[in-house]
Amino acid sequence: MKKAFLLIAILGLTISMHAQVSKTMSVVPGGLYKALTDGEKKSITNLILTGSVDARDFKTMRDAMPVLSVIDLSRATIVEFSGEKGTVRDGKKATYKANTIPQFAFFNEKNITGKQGLSQIIFPKNLGGIGEKAFWSCYGLTETTIPQTVIAIGEQAYYKCKSITSITVYNSKPISDLGKGVFFAVDPSTCILHVPEGAKDAYQGAKQWGDFINIQEDVVIKAAGE
Repeated sequence: MKKAFLLIAILGLTISMHAQVSKTMSVVPGGLYKALTDGEKKSITNLILTGSVDARDFKTMRDAMPVLSVIDLSRATIVEFSGEKGTVRDGKKATYKANTIPQFAFFNEKNITGKQGLSQIIFPKNLGGIGEKAFWSCYGLTETTIPQTVIAIGEQAYYKCKSITSITVYNSKPISDLGKGVFFAVDPSTCILHVPEGAKDAYQGAKQWGDFINIQEDVVIKAAGE
């Protein structure tokens, strides 16, 4: 009887640990932390945001939501923010550009750890850039899709994202404004780079993009990106 009870308890714990908790909400810049209850911060795994966000909201997602795994920003806008409460180390004032994933968005510089539970992020449709070390050591990421509107990716943005096996880029011309080591430790032999139809040669000859051994053209990407 005791063994059966223990088995049921363990099973219940396992199910609860893997339960998906989703929430869709509209936010104002810097308002995410106060808009969520303590229980929501601890339990939400899938978050869909609409409205406007800034670097303070990325800090909330990174540091205050331990089980957050999937983030959908496709209907949100990232606005500029300047101050000390963003994603860089506490106490440092920084300026964060509009329409850009903030520098250190999911990498805690103080603890030197990435948000390892992050498995997927859907970018805003008008995204213009990805900041320095934005996804450093986010080991849970298995793929990333970069919108056609992105024109710059900061230094070591995907540093040590070892699990990424698929990168989809919607721009026919390779993004040339790249910081050093954007994809450092992303395995170029196993990660497939998906590009628009007719763009393979350009990517093969481009700095950093050309490091990927398997570059595949996809007509669907061209149709969606243009």
